Amino acid sequence: MSHNIRGAGSARSFRNARTPSLRHATLALLMAGLLNTPISARTVDYPAPDDCAAVAGDPISRASLREQIAHTANGDIAYYRFGSGSPIVLQTGFRATMGEWNRAFLRSLAQHHEVIVFDNRGIGRSIPGASRFTVHDMASDLNALIDTLGLKDVTVVGWSMGGAIAAQFAIEHPHAAQRIVLMAAPAPASSAARIVPEVAATLSGKPGTTFDDVMAVLFPKSALPVAEQCFRNAMFVPPDYEVPDISTNVTAGQSALLRNWSNDTDAARSLRRLSLPALVLAGEDDHVLPQRNAETLADTIAGSQLLVVRAAGHAMMYEYPRDLAAAIDAFIARTDVIGSGK
Repeated sequence: MSHNIRGAGSARSFRNARTPSLRHATLALLMAGLLNTPISARTVDYPAPDDCAAVAGDPISRASLREQIAHTANGDIAYYRFGSGSPIVLQTGFRATMGEWNRAFLRSLAQHHEVIVFDNRGIGRSIPGASRFTVHDMASDLNALIDTLGLKDVTVVGWSMGGAIAAQFAIEHPHAAQRIVLMAAPAPASSAARIVPEVAATLSGKPGTTFDDVMAVLFPKSALPVAEQCFRNAMFVPPDYEVPDISTNVTAGQSALLRNWSNDTDAARSLRRLSLPALVLAGEDDHVLPQRNAETLADTIAGSQLLVVRAAGHAMMYEYPRDLAAAIDAFIARTDVIGSGK
């Protein structure tokens, strides 16, 4: 796959500029264009996913891995930390715990990076008494965790609702991270980010909701057999982690966050001025947020890159864990080169 984020046409135009003034004018035009359109948009086909057996003995779930508590300015935040390299902090989604990340996805990221996963406020041992759940509160929690752990050269990966939090974090704390990755994330101030009531009710755990109901929302029909097996057998649940229940208070607070985000014109305006590199990952068969949502998000964020994955649903990291980790790793490598001026 090509990783040219500037586009062949733009690169040729710059190389063909033969005088300093023309080069400067060309560069100015390029930069003006980057403020209004994504740098590139690609659709990819990944190989059929594995049957999850390969991650059964994954080293990141060994008994040596222990849940830790960061005593942040916002309160205690529970997290796990493993791997080595530049840090990646993963912000999880709606009513999700950190146990719901896919082990193969995390293991692949940890081959080149230090990985930090944590529970959102009001979940498990993270700020258990929380009563506020706005996007600003949760972006502040993310920043507080990064600050408390003293992380540098950070990549923030936000999945689903976590993508909205990661985007708000980038707006409010633009120097706390080097780049953001928004995976199946809602676009602010967009009708495409409004989840249909039936889907929202299923994800909220309405009475009578079954495991199969949730799987049918998170994955394309063709992926269900493998996805269900992976969700049962390849979740990130270390031996000392007790998967917490999600309270009605948390559900209500996070539901309000998503509703407000879909009408947040201030966030949309701020993202148009965002200077951080951003990768938008979208599933072509996402039943929660349609592909046009990702296109809107990528068009909103200055200079972003959009990567659409065919036959991928909302929880795409369970379908293509290694390929998505490789895409994120490549994005980090590319933006490292750009940021260093090489």
